Amino acid sequence: MNNHIDLSIFRLNKKRQILKLCMLFLSALLIFNVACTKGDNSTAKVAGGESLYDQVIRTGVIRASYADYPPYCIKDPKTKQLSGIMVDALNEAAKRLQLKVNWTEEVGWGTIFEGLNSNRYDIFGAGVWQNASRGKVSDFTRPMFYNVIKLYGRINEKRFSTSLEELNNPSVRISTQDGAMDDLIAKSDFPKATKMSLTQLNPWTDVLLNITSGKADVTFAEPGAVNLFLEKNPGTLKELMPDRPLRCFGTCFAFKLGEVKFKTMLDSALEEMINDGTFERIIREYEKKPGELYRTAKPYQEPGNN
Repeated sequence: MNNHIDLSIFRLNKKRQILKLCMLFLSALLIFNVACTKGDNSTAKVAGGESLYDQVIRTGVIRASYADYPPYCIKDPKTKQLSGIMVDALNEAAKRLQLKVNWTEEVGWGTIFEGLNSNRYDIFGAGVWQNASRGKVSDFTRPMFYNVIKLYGRINEKRFSTSLEELNNPSVRISTQDGAMDDLIAKSDFPKATKMSLTQLNPWTDVLLNITSGKADVTFAEPGAVNLFLEKNPGTLKELMPDRPLRCFGTCFAFKLGEVKFKTMLDSALEEMINDGTFERIIREYEKKPGELYRTAKPYQEPGNN
C-alpha cells in the first residue's frame, strides 16, 4: 500500500515537473517573440500599413510639397497662389484621376526626399531632375520633358570659352545653392573651384544675382530659368560655351520609394496628357523661348513614315 502511494506521488511530481518545464518554455518563447517584434517595428508597420495609392484613393487628396522655382512652380508674392508648368500639370493629372491636390508646404531642395520618406507629404510637385543619387531615396514618374544644364557668366565674361577645365581652379568662384543641382555639379566636376554657396531658404534667383553683383563668376543653370531672370535683368548674363551642355535630365515628379501602384496611376494620366497635346499647351504657356525644354520622343510611329 505504501509502495503504491509512493509510486503515485512520484508520478504526480514527475507530471508537475514536466508541466513546469513546458510553462517555462512557452514563457521563453513568448518573451522572444515580443523582443523580435520590438526590434523590428518597421516590418510590422509595413505589413499593416496603407500604401500611398490606397491612402490617396481613400482620401481623394494628393498632398504636394513645392519649391518656388519658375517656370515650373511660381508663387505669387501677394496671393501666394501657385502656377507653373509642373503645378498646372499635377493639378490637371489629379483632375483626370478625380482627385484633388493640396499644396501643403514649401521645402528646401536638400529636404525634399526626407519629407517624402517620413510621410510629411505624398509628392514633390515642383518637379525634380532624375539622377542616380536621388534614385536611391525616391521613386519618380515618367519624364515629362528634358532639361539641359549650361554654363552662365556675366555679360562681359571673356574666360571659359574653350575649355571647362578652366573652371577647376580656386580663383574661379561658382555660385551655388545648397542641395541644388548647381551645387552637385560644382562639387563633383570642379572640386578645386571656390563655392559661393547660398542656403536653401534663399530665392534661387540669388544664385544669379551673385554673378551680376560680382560676388561670383559663373553658375550652372537651365536656359528657361535664366531667360525668366533676364526679362527683369536684361543684358546682365550670357551663356558660355553654348555647344557644351554639362548635363541633361528628365524632369519628373518625385514620391516615396516603392509606391508602384501610385506611380502606375500617375504615369497613366501624364501619358494621356502628353499624347493628347495638353502637356505641349502647358509648356508653351510658360516657355519664354522655343527650345528651352527638350520634348519627349513619341512612343509610336505614324503610318506611312517608315
